[in-house]
Amino acid sequence: MLLVLVSVGTFIGGSLGGKWFADAPGAEQGDWSAGTLGAGAGPGPSASGAELLFLGWISAFALVGAVLLIAAAARTPRAFRARVAAGRVAAEGVWSRGWCCARCAVVHFAAGPGMTLQEFRGTVWSAGGYGELAEVYRVSGATVDPATDRPRAGR
Repeated sequence: MLLVLVSVGTFIGGSLGGKWFADAPGAEQGDWSAGTLGAGAGPGPSASGAELLFLGWISAFALVGAVLLIAAAARTPRAFRARVAAGRVAAEGVWSRGWCCARCAVVHFAAGPGMTLQEFRGTVWSAGGYGELAEVYRVSGATVDPATDRPRAGR
């Protein structure tokens, strides 16, 4: 949004101060003099407005930057959703075979040892094809192995 505001602001400032549109059909020279509308007879900037041409370049670069950032921001979640959707069936197959005991925070399978919630997340997400995200999005809450948790004071 900041780039769009910069683009619009520099364009308006350059067009009013630099007489960029003074030679447009229907535009009167007196309406644009000294950067104010309707002033009429004041000395204004040069007819070409070349000294304020840099505002046009700033406006163009800011607008192109804003369009590129908006396109990237729209593409990223769409690509993530497509990646997750492609592996969803395989991930749900592994997820449905596990059973999570809320008391001990361990996921049990019919065959094999139990897993911590983080290990289970890594296994399910790896089956779906996006297992490297398990380290980025770690399980919050009980991350300590319950078997090695120290007893609380007073017990």
